[in-house]
Amino acid sequence: MDDKLPREKKFSWWERRTRIEKCLLVLTGFSVVVIIYLASNLLMTFPPTRESLQQDVCLTEKCIRSAAHILEKIDETVDPCDDFYKFACGNFVKNAIIPDDKVVVSPASDTSDKLILQLMNLLEEPDRDHETSHLKLLKKVYKSCMNTKQIEKEGLIFVKNGFKDLGGWPVVEPYWNDKIFDWKSLLYRLQKGGWRRTFFFGMYVGTDYKNSSKHIFTITQPCMYYEVLRKGFNDTTVKAMYNHMVEFAVLFGADRATAISDMKDVIDFRIELAKLIIPYEEQKNKSLNYNPITIRELQKNYPSLPWLKLINNYLSPIDMLTSDDIVNVAIPKYMDSLETFLPKIKKRTLANYMFSTILDSLVTHLPEQFKRKELEYLRIVYGKNEATPRWKTCVWQASRLHIAMSSIHIKHMFDKRIKHKVTELVVDIKNSFLDTLKRVGWMDRKTKKHAIIKAEKMSSFIGYPEELLDDNNVEDYYQGLELNGNEYSLKVHFNLSQFSHMKHVQELRKLVKKENWEDQAYTFYVNAFYIQTDNTIELPAAVLQDNFFDPDRPQYLNYGALGEIIGHEITHGFDNNGRQFDKDGNVIDWWEPETNRTFGRKSQCLVDQYSNYTIPELEINLDGVKTLAENIADNGGIKIAYRGYLKWLERNKPELSLPGLRYTPRQLFWISTATNWCVKVKKEYLKQFVSRSVHSPNYFRILVPFMNSDYFGRDFNCPLGSPMNPKYKCRVW
Repeated sequence: MDDKLPREKKFSWWERRTRIEKCLLVLTGFSVVVIIYLASNLLMTFPPTRESLQQDVCLTEKCIRSAAHILEKIDETVDPCDDFYKFACGNFVKNAIIPDDKVVVSPASDTSDKLILQLMNLLEEPDRDHETSHLKLLKKVYKSCMNTKQIEKEGLIFVKNGFKDLGGWPVVEPYWNDKIFDWKSLLYRLQKGGWRRTFFFGMYVGTDYKNSSKHIFTITQPCMYYEVLRKGFNDTTVKAMYNHMVEFAVLFGADRATAISDMKDVIDFRIELAKLIIPYEEQKNKSLNYNPITIRELQKNYPSLPWLKLINNYLSPIDMLTSDDIVNVAIPKYMDSLETFLPKIKKRTLANYMFSTILDSLVTHLPEQFKRKELEYLRIVYGKNEATPRWKTCVWQASRLHIAMSSIHIKHMFDKRIKHKVTELVVDIKNSFLDTLKRVGWMDRKTKKHAIIKAEKMSSFIGYPEELLDDNNVEDYYQGLELNGNEYSLKVHFNLSQFSHMKHVQELRKLVKKENWEDQAYTFYVNAFYIQTDNTIELPAAVLQDNFFDPDRPQYLNYGALGEIIGHEITHGFDNNGRQFDKDGNVIDWWEPETNRTFGRKSQCLVDQYSNYTIPELEINLDGVKTLAENIADNGGIKIAYRGYLKWLERNKPELSLPGLRYTPRQLFWISTATNWCVKVKKEYLKQFVSRSVHSPNYFRILVPFMNSDYFGRDFNCPLGSPMNPKYKCRVW
């Protein structure tokens, strides 16, 4: 039978839809019906409060959806005055499912996943003649990364040959000769070959702490997981690190017995090196991290290393310094320890450490068997049960071209009107912080004047730099970068590393560009920042959407969600770290002695308060010292965001409440903030987070700042002395 339809036969609108389109249309219609039904029923289910009886309810689509999002998360069997996080997030924690390829789920991770999927769809579109060259560059990186057949065929051979050219990895070389090995010579060859690492110390071109208009070359301690390693070999995580190194060495070709012996020396070395690291909480005084000396003096202080050669090798091929040039030694105490420690270590151990560290960073470019072994390690340490999908990994690989990625993000996926609508929140919240400074009674007049000037001068970067909309700017930035999408992904990686490195070191001889658009082009990060040396807050476009901000929903939700983040970043300018920088981003002590001591006492209250909390899942206490800066920002941020909303109310009519919810607009402000921080995590990940992060877990980021706020206790009518309204409260700002 001829299955061709007669030419005059016409399809109905429904018949012309694809199967996927039909499914999506049915699901969309069903979702809208369910949301409306849920909202209308809940209006009858929850008896309104006296205050809510006096106000109307918002029944727009955005209000109904907002109400539904809140209802999904809150647990109304919990008294808000007993534990507000459990009230606001109880059902989220109970019902959320962590996918096997993840270790945490939250509103922020959902937003990030959505954005990554959108970027992936764009990168997988066929090439078009009219495409910009920077979009083509992104597609080349993505294509190369996704070529797993090529990686399986070429990856291990390429890396093995590379290691041999560098002198060989002792654990896999039966005739490795330590007499001809010098780790400094290996470092030189690594830098020139694209395997950029410094291993035993850190080097970078940064802003001069005492003159924020200039750059300075800085030497510091290496970035490593010292907190975990210091626990010693018997710790579960440290053992997992050791086994991981052994398995990788065996996969690479090492004899297992040799790998077991050699990697034990390496893990012991890593443990001892971690003991030299100066903890973050001991680096509170930023002036102590500023120690400018000439390279000649550096050589005299630490004679075991050829510093001029090491520095110029790092800067190569862009810049050359002389012995009379000034560099900053950020942490002299670490350098003092390294000077006596490193010469005592066996050459074989140093070489094994360097090569194993490199190999561990190359998993994306290695065959599948390495990824499977890595997953065994990630399962023990983080609770991860499945590898991250390859396409996600490759989107992040492509995002190393951050300006190109930000440009396509803004042009294809972001509503540019939002940028201007967020400005009102920033102005209100900044002004509320200025009001706070003017009213605060514990600051002397001189210090307060400096604080007000700094707050007034604090600038705000919202969404994206306008330069991203001009293709010529983006094309100019990537001028000279050539990539081949058909090339093995590690070769592409080397080209990107070399290009990025040259951009970085070129800055050394240039003046610092305040609010540099190139540095602000990370629009796809679901995060926010305060830059101390610029006295600037940054709100990337990715955080101006979904649960964080929507111009068409009530403002109490926006001031509670995004407003709290804005307030947090503003307060960072006046936490125990940020307060050491002046209005121009220079480290200057502008605090009068007595006010300085008062700040210390108020901060200590928070240190003690947080340190007294135990994390039930882990049965360990919070570290109130390490997390102090973030805790100050959390406590100050929510208060100034609330006052910012009050400023908005002074100019506008009272807002309608949400359907199906028996809460006033002011109560919904607090609920909006809290539900934004709902999170469900694997226990293993939480353990690592607490060990390494300067943030408190999300539970305490809501619980403690809310109980320290009089506004919260008043809005929820919490009796004085109840858990969420204690008689004694800690306050800095």
